[in-house]
Amino acid sequence: MNNYTYIVASLPLLNDNFETDSFSYDAVKQDIVEQLSEVDIQLVETLEEGFSEESLNADYYAKTGKSKNGFIRSYFDFDARLRNMKAQYLAKRMGKQANDYIIEMPEAEFNEEQAIHNILENSDFVTRELQMDKLKWDKANELTTFDYFNINAILAFLVKAKLVQRWSELDKKKGEAMFRQLVSEIRGSFEDLDFNNDK
Repeated sequence: MNNYTYIVASLPLLNDNFETDSFSYDAVKQDIVEQLSEVDIQLVETLEEGFSEESLNADYYAKTGKSKNGFIRSYFDFDARLRNMKAQYLAKRMGKQANDYIIEMPEAEFNEEQAIHNILENSDFVTRELQMDKLKWDKANELTTFDYFNINAILAFLVKAKLVQRWSELDKKKGEAMFRQLVSEIRGSFEDLDFNNDK
């Protein structure tokens, strides 16, 4: 059985002194995967497919939409709708039809639609990308509001760790800020719990 409490408890201890060259998503993931069951490793592998542009097609989103894991289903439903909006925006700017780039999704309420629209209107590319990644970060948090020590908490951590990796390569200051936020969030999850409460 997975010792989720131990795995999550060890996450903030990876490296408090952030340096661009020292933070490695692959090393973080490897530390986690070594402690997971085969079933959970498969979930991590499915999640990681979604980090590759080459994997993000209709078949992938159909697979995640049928996943038994709620985080995978919900996060990649959000991700597909976000990407559809970006595709529509870029196609419009280039005077092309967006149909060839759109992933068909079932009709559903999409709470982030207005926020994404506002982000896309920003003319500064770096700011736009940072805000998009912040939206992904917030979505991962939203989907795991009550998940402290389970696979969903670990999957959300990996989503955010991947974003940290991206910004550590693009912008050291932004990457450092995101890393420290990640450490703070994990530590906060312990402070919010009362382990001495016998109720």
